[in-house]
Amino acid sequence: MTAAKTQHAASTDHGGACRPAMAGVVAVPPYAGGYVALDWLEHAPGFVACLVGPDLVFTHANDAYKRLVGREDLVGLPFRVALPEVAEQGVLPLLKSALETGERVVQCARPVRLAVDGGASQLRYVDFIAQPIPRFDGEECGALLILGSDVTMETVSERDLQFSLTHDVLTGLPNHALFRDRLEHALRRAARAQRPLQVAALHLDLFKRVNALVGRQGGERILREVAGRIERAAGPDVTVARDSGDKFLLLLEGEQQPNAAARIQDVVRAVAEPFEHKDHSVYVTCCVGGAAFPLSGQTADSLLLAADRALACAEEAGAGTQRWDDTLPDDAGIARLRLGFALREALAGDGLSVYYQPRVDLVTGEICAVEASVRLDKADEALSSATLNGVAEECGLSAELGAWVLRAAAAQAAQWRAMGFTSLRVAVNLSARQFAMSDLEDVIVRALAEADMPATCLDLGLTENVVMEDMNRVVDCLLALRHLGIRLCLDDFGTGSSSLINLQRLPVDLLKVDGSFLRRVPDEDGAAAIVDAIVSMGHSLGMRVIANGVARENQCEFLARHMCDEVQGDFVSKPLPADAMTGLLQTGAGLAPRLLRFNRTQPTLLLVDDETSIVSSLKRLLRGDGYRILTANSGSDGLKILAEHTVDVIVSDQRMPEMTGVEFLRTVRQLYPDTVRIVLSGFTELQTVTDAVNAGAIYKFLTKPWDDEQLRSHIQEAVAYGAMANENRLLTLEVRTANQKLAAVNRQLELGLARQQSEIERGEISLDIVHEALDNVPVPVLASDDLGMIVLANRAASELFAGREQVLGCDIRQLFPGMPDRLPEGELFSFEHRADGKRFTAEVRPMGSGSQSRGWLIAINGVETD
Repeated sequence: MTAAKTQHAASTDHGGACRPAMAGVVAVPPYAGGYVALDWLEHAPGFVACLVGPDLVFTHANDAYKRLVGREDLVGLPFRVALPEVAEQGVLPLLKSALETGERVVQCARPVRLAVDGGASQLRYVDFIAQPIPRFDGEECGALLILGSDVTMETVSERDLQFSLTHDVLTGLPNHALFRDRLEHALRRAARAQRPLQVAALHLDLFKRVNALVGRQGGERILREVAGRIERAAGPDVTVARDSGDKFLLLLEGEQQPNAAARIQDVVRAVAEPFEHKDHSVYVTCCVGGAAFPLSGQTADSLLLAADRALACAEEAGAGTQRWDDTLPDDAGIARLRLGFALREALAGDGLSVYYQPRVDLVTGEICAVEASVRLDKADEALSSATLNGVAEECGLSAELGAWVLRAAAAQAAQWRAMGFTSLRVAVNLSARQFAMSDLEDVIVRALAEADMPATCLDLGLTENVVMEDMNRVVDCLLALRHLGIRLCLDDFGTGSSSLINLQRLPVDLLKVDGSFLRRVPDEDGAAAIVDAIVSMGHSLGMRVIANGVARENQCEFLARHMCDEVQGDFVSKPLPADAMTGLLQTGAGLAPRLLRFNRTQPTLLLVDDETSIVSSLKRLLRGDGYRILTANSGSDGLKILAEHTVDVIVSDQRMPEMTGVEFLRTVRQLYPDTVRIVLSGFTELQTVTDAVNAGAIYKFLTKPWDDEQLRSHIQEAVAYGAMANENRLLTLEVRTANQKLAAVNRQLELGLARQQSEIERGEISLDIVHEALDNVPVPVLASDDLGMIVLANRAASELFAGREQVLGCDIRQLFPGMPDRLPEGELFSFEHRADGKRFTAEVRPMGSGSQSRGWLIAINGVETD
């Protein structure tokens, strides 16, 4: 409820008459609207309590007030019983005076000593307001509203104010500013006297979880105890400061490093002792990073940075660890730091560019999408997008950098659409920090609107580790993005920590196979099997599968045969600047037909023989038969050609150096089982050939010298055999493609039904809330449909018409015989009604002006008994 609505509700009685709202006061009327007011009081700034009756009994107190007075169980207790020590400090007479006179009592910066921390008292200064609240009929009901704000800091002495500027308020330890001042003085003394000096940074392990366990007050108590333990264990000659949150700083003078390390270890052990909280023990550990003068640095800044570096190493090593820094940052760290500075300046200016790498559809062979990646224009060397994204993450710039890439890519996509490339999609990867932003959807919608680009042209990429952190939140966020029309891609699949159960829940459209799986494809059976399994799994879940990092033609052929949908990598194109990518789109670049899933291309023959004259003769013989002919002079050369080209039929000599024809064809059968393999040799070697035929390594054995027509006939038969196998393969691919599309449609339906079900459940909950709210409204309310049938009656209306057997379902004119036969459309009107000894005014309001509802809403006012 807005402030304006709250004020209006607070100043209107149940009869509709309005009173001027009193300044600083929110009245609590005795009807359902009061619950809204109480909710407002609960979240009001300052300390708020409401008391009723001559004994001033608490009826409400917000959390801030309870924390101020140090007591939770106030409601139901008289003021004198609940807070006797406050009542004795002159507060109770002020309240009673306000009650008796009806005048507001205001006192600024009133001192009140309050009990906190289980009995210890503390002097606080508050602005005090006591305001009587009248009944709505004008009589006093004895209710008081107490408003106060803590102005202790504004009224403390100059000495206390100065102390608060140099010390931590919670622990009383020096703060960072005072510690730094003392460190600079200590460094000058150490330099003059040539004495050692150490600085240590101490950080509590997992303290956020501890704080969540014990609560805010419990966490503050533990921090105070930690501060005391550090001071006692370190000794009186060590400066201990609270840096921020759960981090502390120590300054040790005159100690050699081994002694300082031993003393700090005493601190670590002291912190690790159990803390008592309610009925159980709480354990807190800490990590410490130390730096020594002059080895780690000779200035306050360098020593504090060195201590933080050592602390980071200690935290990586595990809880309760101590590490010392004794070296300056390495060159790589300095270079990365400078790169972060350059990236920040490039973001602020105009020093970044977006490159685009195409993705090609393995069915059509055309460029179907481009993936955007960022480049730093003025870098000394070519830097990958992954390097820049990593630096941005370290510098806290990943969200800003990602938003910049999204805007730039959307603007470029709009230009391509204007050039006629309307089906082209642009893919942008989201970082972990971007995905964690609460306004991610707004950022994306704003970027698309600025570029005038439809959401249906955008693919968003997310890594497995990003989407697996909070599955329920992730699914809700992805569904919201998907509802906009954006396609979602799970990047680098197989390298993260996702489970198949979670993968099934994710509403993603695209699954991108990581390039590390493709390096050994198709040469190694294990790698090929993994890629094939990922493709099959993605299709079974209704996703399109993209292979990233495709570098060779045979990888592309393998992926096409195994139903992969799209390929991306250097084999297609390296990432290009926008102008070069535009040129590539305009030339219609894509994949050759032989590399596509449903390729029906010219039959290809591979002739392998160590005698070049034989190879030349065979080429002359077969040249006119319409074959694409490749040649090799050894088995190893033949394997190299097979790695780069798809071959239908192989004709190989038997006796060749390095490996025989049968050995060569045995290897081919393992790597390329779809080829038809023929041996052509002048040496019979019957047993070897028979074994090879029986093992399926060769299709036929032909002898030299050959009969030209007979050889051509055998090769035509082999090509036809291979073509039939290829047709069977294509039919299988077509069936699998149809099944894939069906699975995708089913997934779309499942996600749509899940969203509709969620919306229905939310709608039902909202409807229940509305019904309950109407039921608790003290004014009788009824609703009818557009035909005049009563479809809703709240509790007050049911009580008003208790003499009737049934209200719901009856005609509106049966309840109100005096109502006009024809209700004026779209108009508000009222009429008076008298029946069963009661008279009242009914206000009739048409419904449907702001919704799809139809009918009439009847509110009954001023019910009186004759």
